[in-house]
Amino acid sequence: MTKTLSDSTTLLGELSVLLRLTRAEAQIARVRISQSRREEVRSELADNAREADLRAARIQATIRRLGGVPDVFADAVGRVTALTKATLEQWQPFSEGLLGDLALENHLRDRAVFTRVLAEAQDEPTVAALMRQLERAHTETIEWITVRLAEVAQGGPAALSPTPAQAAVGTVTRIALLPSRQTAALINKAVNLVQRGRGKAEEAVATTRDTVAETASTAGEVIGAGRDAALARTEEIAPYAGVRAAAHEVRENLGTIEAGDLAVAGYEDLSGSAAAKAINGLDDADEVRVVLRFERAHKNRKGVVVAAEKRMTKLAEESINA
Repeated sequence: MTKTLSDSTTLLGELSVLLRLTRAEAQIARVRISQSRREEVRSELADNAREADLRAARIQATIRRLGGVPDVFADAVGRVTALTKATLEQWQPFSEGLLGDLALENHLRDRAVFTRVLAEAQDEPTVAALMRQLERAHTETIEWITVRLAEVAQGGPAALSPTPAQAAVGTVTRIALLPSRQTAALINKAVNLVQRGRGKAEEAVATTRDTVAETASTAGEVIGAGRDAALARTEEIAPYAGVRAAAHEVRENLGTIEAGDLAVAGYEDLSGSAAAKAINGLDDADEVRVVLRFERAHKNRKGVVVAAEKRMTKLAEESINA
């Protein structure tokens, strides 16, 4: 087949776009490393970034071989794209950031498919083979991100964690999506809850002022105790079921519920290996999440925490394939 200048220009144009997007992909993977909870996840993300760099290098070499000029600004554009995305994500729920990653990977895969077809039409088997490798790599990354999103949906995340700003935005978003009457009622009750918690915390701090003056850490413990007591009391006496449920959910998230409320019987008396085994027997992601946060708030045994995080990942994978 005779290649026209127009055909070659189109192929080179697609490769140039893939180069810029792949550089951005590598930088975004590096941003996610700082949000990973587990060492193996950090390692996976680091590998993803390195592999993206290698793909970009191969694309760049292909552009040169075909007589084109690689975009010398590709690296800079990738860094700016990743930085801009990370900045904008601070004002979005964490799931939006992951959905953005997923959209990028789907876009990269679709472009790789299109470029492969172009290469096959122009009798460029080496380019077509490279595009097939890109298709497989992006498909694997799409599956990985999909599992991370499932973890978020099940109450995680276990593998990746939002920044404090993203966590706050996620909370505000959930409140904003509640029906207006329910929102007003919960906000009013939340104000009362905060006021009660503040009053108890201030009282506790006032009675231990000398100790607080000696150590700031003690102040944090006292305030936390006041908060926990206020939440427990609210759950006990609040007249509205919605408020009691909200208080209980907050306590679950803080890991301050009673051990008897956990899905694992006799949890506090279990050894680390026994606790990990019991967690692996749980089939409800919410139950695992509650146990995980209880563990972190109390003994915080590394082996148990890792087992719970991996169990949440496994349940997320199962939910996708259900």
